Amino acid sequence: MSPPRRWPLHPQPGPLEALSSWLGRLAEPYEMPVHELLRHNLGLVGLTLSADLDIDPPMTMLAALAEKTGVDLARLRSMTLAGWVPWLFDTVPVGAQDAQRVFDAYVRDNSVLFARKAATHHVLRFKPEWAGPWLLPRPALRACPDCIADPDRGLSLMWRLPLMTSCVEHDCRLLEISEVRAALVLGRDIPREPLPAPRADLDRHTHQALTTGRVALPGRSVTPGCGSVSCAPSWTRSASPRVVKAPAVRRCCSRSGRPPGTRNAPG
Repeated sequence: MSPPRRWPLHPQPGPLEALSSWLGRLAEPYEMPVHELLRHNLGLVGLTLSADLDIDPPMTMLAALAEKTGVDLARLRSMTLAGWVPWLFDTVPVGAQDAQRVFDAYVRDNSVLFARKAATHHVLRFKPEWAGPWLLPRPALRACPDCIADPDRGLSLMWRLPLMTSCVEHDCRLLEISEVRAALVLGRDIPREPLPAPRADLDRHTHQALTTGRVALPGRSVTPGCGSVSCAPSWTRSASPRVVKAPAVRRCCSRSGRPPGTRNAPG
């Protein structure tokens, strides 16, 4: 049996581009929907596709895509949320039976503010059920108005997570995709909203960590996850109300421009 033929048109994915975004650009030259391209042109029988291909698509599908497009399988995997286990997530998706354990590990195991036994215990009672760290009940569909206007550019996987609030290349706040696309269709101007300097700096550090594996801080370079880089995203989402009263956190809030007591993710 001859090896699968490579598709003649296969644009390369951009840095941190989401799989769904790249597949949309991949299917466009062939003038067919993404799911039709995948079901009938990968050579896979009985392929089952979920509605959200950015979470954890079948490895058989990714392997076939690698053969058809020449994109490395590891890179395709990194274009999904499951490809960021264990760096951003312990597991994706988080099952209902594991939610409490994963939540406790996320907010307590790497605490820099409390001793291990001093942190309070929070029983999950979220409705709908907690999906996991950084995963919202409804995916955040955001985009940079400058990036989305360029047909040769894709949407970042990280834009659907509350990790970043801006496009670091164009230095503007991310907006709802529906609003941006509607403005483009109607020919309306899209106002660019810059971020305050502290938040813009945090986004640049986050983007650097995700793309290079290192973050350049004044006087030194550090590996993400050592505490100095991951501290701010962690404490702004802490489950313990007492955390925001700690003097160290009040100083962090003062320097970053965020009011003490703010517990949601930046943005």
